[in-house]
Amino acid sequence: MILMKKNLLTGISLLLVAAALCCSCTVNAATTKTQTGTARPVSIPKKTTAKSTKTQASTSKSTTQAATKSTTQAQPKAAAVSTSGYQNVVTWGKKHGMRAAWTQKNKTLRLSNDSTTIVLNIGARHASINNIKIALCQNVKMSGGNVLVSTQDINTALEAITNPRKNAVRIVAIDPGHGGSQPGAKHSGKAEKDITLLIAKEVRTLLQNKGVKVVMTRTTDRTMDLKTRPQIAAQNHADIFVSIHLNAASADANGAEVFTTTPAGAQSTTPDSGSTAATRGNKNDAANALLAYHIQRQLVQKVQFSDRGVKRKRLGVLYDTAMPAVLVEAGFISGSKDQKKLFNATERSKIAKAIAEGILSYKKTVESVKPTPTKSNTAGKP
Repeated sequence: MILMKKNLLTGISLLLVAAALCCSCTVNAATTKTQTGTARPVSIPKKTTAKSTKTQASTSKSTTQAATKSTTQAQPKAAAVSTSGYQNVVTWGKKHGMRAAWTQKNKTLRLSNDSTTIVLNIGARHASINNIKIALCQNVKMSGGNVLVSTQDINTALEAITNPRKNAVRIVAIDPGHGGSQPGAKHSGKAEKDITLLIAKEVRTLLQNKGVKVVMTRTTDRTMDLKTRPQIAAQNHADIFVSIHLNAASADANGAEVFTTTPAGAQSTTPDSGSTAATRGNKNDAANALLAYHIQRQLVQKVQFSDRGVKRKRLGVLYDTAMPAVLVEAGFISGSKDQKKLFNATERSKIAKAIAEGILSYKKTVESVKPTPTKSNTAGKP
């Protein structure tokens, strides 16, 4: 009996322990579920944060895009270069200390500093630099209130003349146009080949008196082909090449003009039908323009020639030259005004002197340019 009671008590105890264990498992399971349930809300903020971050990134991206778009839209007014190959010439001028002002509202712009005045007419294919007419490759444009000049014209005309590169001039090649069986233009019993030789010889003397070595492509009345002339200059290591010619037209056509070879891809001042591909002469586009400007300026100022300007043309003696080269049209042999300068020895000497002084002015300009500091030269300096 006692044993039965003991077994009964033991059984009850076992049942109570089992029940307790069962309750404990139930509680633990509930707790685990609850904990699992509470873990999800903790992960939600992470999702929310991720979403928020994504949203912020999206918002930031949108804001950046909007800002970029806004900046891009605003750039043309302040930009120096446009996508069409043109530059804002006012922005370019500011880099060189030039002030901009309209002399005629939306028609004529003047850029100036202490040494240079540039005048540009909207729609025109030329500029004026210190009162000398300079032909351009493209028309001056106006867009969105900006005055635009082609990058090619900035590089081969405006920049070339107002901010020249350093160079040296020790040997000058002078080329009297025509000769021998090629008399050139004729008028009033005079031939271009004879007058150009007379002028060239005087230019040679004037330059030699200043210590400049001169090479002549011809010193007598002999026939020469076009290719031989720049070849003589190259063989003698000439630093510049100046070919002297005379114009011819009607009696009322007068004035001087100086030609450079046309920059690659551009049309000449008088449009040409041939190739516009780059040639050896284009390596010196900037120096060509500078040399032409200095000679033309002297011819206009010292001889009072009408200014027909610095022009571009793919001439046979220019396009394949290895050095800076120009062709000078020193007046019209047929012009009623220019004949007085060309047919009279005293007046003709003034033409020779102007050409020589133009060459010397170019020489002084390029040789006095301060060399651009290199990184090695400036290293370690404050």
